[in-house]
Amino acid sequence: MISPPKLTRCLSMTLLLLLCLLSGCDRDNTDSTPANDAPRLDTGDLDAIIKRGTLRILAPRFDGADALPRDDIPVEAYQRMAEAFAEELQVNVQWIFIDEFNELIPRLQRGEGDLIVTNLTNTPERRNQVAFSRPINMVDEVVITPREVSVADPPALSQLTLALAAGTAYFETLARLGEKTQLTFPVETLDSAVSDNDLLVGISEGRYQATVMDSNIANTLLLDYPQLHQAMTLRKHRAISWAVRKDNTLLLTRLNQFLVSHHLQAAGNEEQHRDWEGILKHGRLRMLTLNNAASYFMWRGELMGFDYDLLQKFAKQHKLHLTIIMKNNIGELIDALKRGEGDVIAASLTQSQQREDMGLRFSRPYLKVSEQLIARSDAGPIESLAQLGQQPIGVNPETVFYPRLQALRQEYPNLNLQLHPGTATETLIEQLAQGEFYATVADSHLFAIEQTHRSDLVALLELNGESPIAWALRDDQPQLLQQLNQFIKKEYRGLFYNVTYEKYFKNSRKIESHLAQRLVPGEPLSPYDDIVRPMAKQYGMDWRMVVAQMYQESKFNPKARSFAGARGLMQVMPRTARELGFSNLQEPQNGIAAGLAYMHWLEQRFPGDIDMQERLLFTLAAYNAGAGHVQDARRLAAQQGLDPNRWYDNVERAMLLLSRAEHYKKARFGYVRGREPVNYVKNIHDRYLNYLQLQ
Repeated sequence: MISPPKLTRCLSMTLLLLLCLLSGCDRDNTDSTPANDAPRLDTGDLDAIIKRGTLRILAPRFDGADALPRDDIPVEAYQRMAEAFAEELQVNVQWIFIDEFNELIPRLQRGEGDLIVTNLTNTPERRNQVAFSRPINMVDEVVITPREVSVADPPALSQLTLALAAGTAYFETLARLGEKTQLTFPVETLDSAVSDNDLLVGISEGRYQATVMDSNIANTLLLDYPQLHQAMTLRKHRAISWAVRKDNTLLLTRLNQFLVSHHLQAAGNEEQHRDWEGILKHGRLRMLTLNNAASYFMWRGELMGFDYDLLQKFAKQHKLHLTIIMKNNIGELIDALKRGEGDVIAASLTQSQQREDMGLRFSRPYLKVSEQLIARSDAGPIESLAQLGQQPIGVNPETVFYPRLQALRQEYPNLNLQLHPGTATETLIEQLAQGEFYATVADSHLFAIEQTHRSDLVALLELNGESPIAWALRDDQPQLLQQLNQFIKKEYRGLFYNVTYEKYFKNSRKIESHLAQRLVPGEPLSPYDDIVRPMAKQYGMDWRMVVAQMYQESKFNPKARSFAGARGLMQVMPRTARELGFSNLQEPQNGIAAGLAYMHWLEQRFPGDIDMQERLLFTLAAYNAGAGHVQDARRLAAQQGLDPNRWYDNVERAMLLLSRAEHYKKARFGYVRGREPVNYVKNIHDRYLNYLQLQ
C-alpha cells in the first residue's frame, strides 16, 4: 500500500509528465544550441589577425568536462593560456566551438578559425594537414580490455578486434606498429561521435573486445569500470599540441615564443625533487591536494577550492601552470611529497610539531582556525566536555584531532571516542547529521563551509585556541618556501585573499524553500513571464517549471551573481554561456535563453529510455551540480541496488552518499556536496506544483 506522502508524490509526478507532454509538441524541431553566425573565411597569417583585431580559436564544445582533472593540465588552463596569447598579441578572442572533433582541422584549413586549442595529438598524418606548436603535454596510448584478458605484446593484440572512433590518431599508431611487426590488427571503425565512455560500456557489455585510449583519460574513466584494465601500452610519450595552418609561419613562431616564455610545455610526471629553479625550468607547479570542499573540487564544470584559487594566483604571478595531483588522505600526500611526486601540499593542512618531526617544512600560515566540537542543532548547549557523559564522538585517528582528544581524556576520562579511520571531516559531518554519533570535531573553516548551505548542525565548544593552516614542503625546498612565504605575506588579508575567503567560508549558499514569495491566482508569476513562455515552448518545457527554477536560482534578480561566478536570472556560468553562444547574461533575454539552452543540452546527456519526468529531474540536478556528478550518482545507485533511472528515493540517495569519502574517491567527478542538488530538485518541484494551482 502506498503511503500518503508517496501517493502525493506519484500524483504530482504524473501531473508533471502530462504537462510536459502537452507543452512539448514541437520539441524535435529544436536545435540543441543557438546557431552560430555564418563564419567569415580568412586564411591570413599573423598580420591579418592583428589587422582584424581578433584571434579566432577553434575548440570542441564543452571540452574538458569529462572528469575532475587529477594529474594533468585541465583544458580550462589551455583556454586561459590561449586568451593570454591573444592579450599578448593585443587582439580580442573569438571562441568558435565545434560539436564534431573531426571538423576542427577541416574548419581551420577553410579559414573559419586561426588556432586549434585542445588535446590534439601530434601525428605524422596530421602534420601533413596542419602545423603543430611545441608539445604542451605528453600522454601514453593504452589498450583497454576486460581484466581477464591478458595482452602482453603485439602478437597477442593482433588476436583482438579493437573498437575505435573514426578519425582518432590510434589508426595511425596501429598502422605504424603493423609495418614494424608485419602483423595485422583488426579494427571495428565506429562513428566519430562515439565517446570514450561509450567504448568502455561496450567492452563491459561484451559488444567490443578492446579499445585504445589516452592514458590520462583512461586513468580517470576506469574508476567506474573495475572489471576493465589497461592491458598494455601501445605507444609511450605521445605529444599533445595546438595547431595552425601550415602556411601561417609567423603565427606559429609567435605562438611557440609565447609557449616557451609561459612555460606551457610537456613535462613528464616522473618523481623529481625540485626546488624553485627546477619548477621555473619546467614551467609547472605540482600541487598535492585532497578532493574536498575546502581545497579542490568541481562545481558546474568549474574547478574550485580555497587552496586551488590561492595557488592558482601564485602560479599565475610567476607564469607557471598549476598541475593537480590528488591523493586520498593526508598520509598519501606526505608520502607523495617525500617521493618528489609533487612540489607542495596544499590541502588545508594543520601545522603541527608531529608533522614537522616527519620531515615537513611549513609555509607561513595562510589561515588560522580553531577546532570545534560539532553536534546536531537539537543538542542542548554545554559549557564543558564533562556534560557529554558517554555520548560518542566520531573521530578519524589519523587527524590532529585524535591526539588532542586523547590528551583531554586525562581531564575528562568519560570521553567516548568512536574511531573512523581514513574518514574525511566532511564525511564525519554528514554521518553526524544522519545520527551515527552524537558529536564530531572539525576545523572552524571547514564547518563554516558546511554552514553556508545547512542549518541542522551547531558548534558546541572550541577545543583549543587558533591553529595555523599552512602549505607543506620538503626540507630541500628553501627557495620555494621563500617564494610562497613572500606571496602569503603580500596577499594575506588583502583584497584578493578577502574576496576568496568570503567566497568559500562566508557567502551563504543555503538552499531555502522560498515559499514566502506572495503568489496570487491570475497574477504574473514573475516579471519575465512574457519572455519565458515562447522560449520554453521552443525547448518543449513547461514555462512554469522554468519560472520556478529561475526563482530558485536568482529570485528574479537579473544582476544576481553566485559565489562560483554564475550570472543572470538562470545563474549560468560565463564559460558555459560562451560555449553555447551567449554573452551579457545580466540582460534578461540572454540570461533566460542561455539557461534554457543549457537545460536542453543537459537533458541530452541522459539516455532516451529514461521516463520523461525522471529525465527532467536528472536535468535539474545536473543544472545545479553538473551532469558528471549526476552520472556518478546514477552509477553509484546501481551499485547500491537502487534504480539508476529514478530520482526520488533512488539516485537522490546515492547523490547524498557522494559526500562520503568511501564513495567520492571512486567517482569520476569526485566530491560533491550532494545535499545541495537534492534540495534544489525538491524546492523547484514544490514551487512548480504551487504554480500549477495559480496558472
